[in-house]
Order: sequence, then C-alpha cells, then structure tokens
Amino acid sequence: MGCTKISTPTCEQNNTFSMEFTNGTNDPYDLYINDLFQQIVEAKSKVTYTIPAGYWSAEVVQISGYTLYQTDKVFSGTYQSCTSYYIVF
Repeated sequence: MGCTKISTPTCEQNNTFSMEFTNGTNDPYDLYINDLFQQIVEAKSKVTYTIPAGYWSAEVVQISGYTLYQTDKVFSGTYQSCTSYYIVF
C-alpha cells in the first residue's frame, strides 16, 4: 500500500471565498470590491468573484436610469475561506 495524497481545495490553499452579485434592477451598476473597480454589472444579470477571506467591502453604484440621485449601496463583512455568499441589489 502506498501513501494516499489528500488534495486541499483551492479556496483553502488561496484563503478565499466566493461572492455572487446579482443586479435585479433594470439599470446597470458599477461594481467595486475593496475599493477597486471590477466591472459593470448589467441589468438583470449576475457575476461571481473569488475574494480573499477576512474583511472585505463592495460598493455598487447605479450608472443610469435615475431621476435625481444615483443609487449607491455598500456591503461589507468578514468571511471565512471556502464559503459562498450572494448579494442582490
């Protein structure tokens, strides 16, 4: 009998978690994670990101479709590696 190699999940090796961002509105939003622009999340769409475990923050800012003021939402938390979460805005 030989040695059995147990593989460590990538999320544990990299100390990351998964976050799905769902834009449930009819307008596009800019997505920022840890103060860095990531992409435009189009209306009625979703994107998933792998984020370093621990404290993180995200901000979504409405690009168009507003009357006077754009919608600006901030999310944050502290999460462990190898977990998955979702945010709907």
